[in-house]
Amino acid sequence: MTLFWKLTITLAAIVGTGTCVVLGFIYVHFFVGVPGTVEVLERQLTKQDAVHAIQDDEGDAEIRESRFLASYESTSYYAAPGIDPGVACLVVTSPWDDERSYWEMCHEVRDGRDVLVGIQDPDSRDVLFVPDQFDHAPLERDGWMTLHRNLLIRPLAEVPQPAEPPTSSAVQQETGQGHAILI
Repeated sequence: MTLFWKLTITLAAIVGTGTCVVLGFIYVHFFVGVPGTVEVLERQLTKQDAVHAIQDDEGDAEIRESRFLASYESTSYYAAPGIDPGVACLVVTSPWDDERSYWEMCHEVRDGRDVLVGIQDPDSRDVLFVPDQFDHAPLERDGWMTLHRNLLIRPLAEVPQPAEPPTSSAVQQETGQGHAILI
C-alpha cells in the first residue's frame, strides 16, 4: 500500500471518529435526559419546615414532610414529596389564602433541565419550582431571582421612579396664572 492510501485511510478514520463523537455529544446533550433530583427533600426535618396550615387529605403533597425553601415578602414556599413516588410538590402559604391556608402544585421529577412547576403566587409574581440540575443563569439574566436552589421568582415590575429634580441650570419662569414652567 502506498503512502497516499495510508494517509487517506488514516484521514477517513479520523474524520469518521470525529463525526461520531460530535453526533454522540449532540445526541446526549439534546435527546438523553438528565435525571432530576430535589435533594432538599432528603434533609432532616426542622421546626422551620412545618407548614402552618390545615392539612388537606385529598391533596397530592405530603404536607407533613414539607421542607422550607424561602419566604418572599409575606409568602412562604416549601418543597414536599408527592404521594406518588418520583413526584415533587411546591407548597405555598400566604396570609391571604383563607380557604385552605395553603396551595400545592405537583409534578413528576424527570429531566433535571425541565421546570417542575410554573405558577403565579397570590401577589401575581411568576414562580418556578425546579430540580437541582436546572440552569438558573439564563433566567437570572432576564430578571428572575433565585430564592433557593429549587425556587426562582420574577419580582413584580419596579414602581417607576420620579423624574430627577431639575438641575441648578434650569430656570423657572412664572406665568400669569401662578404656574411655574421649567425651561
